[in-house]
Amino acid sequence: MAFELPPLPYAKDALAPYMSAETLEFHHGKHHKAYVDKTNGFIVEKGLEGRKLSEVIAHAKETGDKALFNNSAQIWNHSFFWQGLSPEKQTPSGKLAELINSEFGSADELV
Repeated sequence: MAFELPPLPYAKDALAPYMSAETLEFHHGKHHKAYVDKTNGFIVEKGLEGRKLSEVIAHAKETGDKALFNNSAQIWNHSFFWQGLSPEKQTPSGKLAELINSEFGSADELV
């Protein structure tokens, strides 16, 4: 089964003003999609269909296949990245909040 570009967990304009809809569309719809498309081509070429993404990444690393590793790892990286962003304001807590406050005064000052 081929890998698919996962949908974003929010609307494309939801991260404004920090990330514009245009930037989000370009990064998700072009860059991330290109990694998915290239990886899908590689897995067919190399007989790796049906493997989990983590297995493809591990195989690429073990065999020194830089192109497959780069593209498949970027699928994982980008999928993780999108999940780490939120249109809802969140305030750090604990040790992270302490470090931010000591360096920047507050999370608002950091941003």
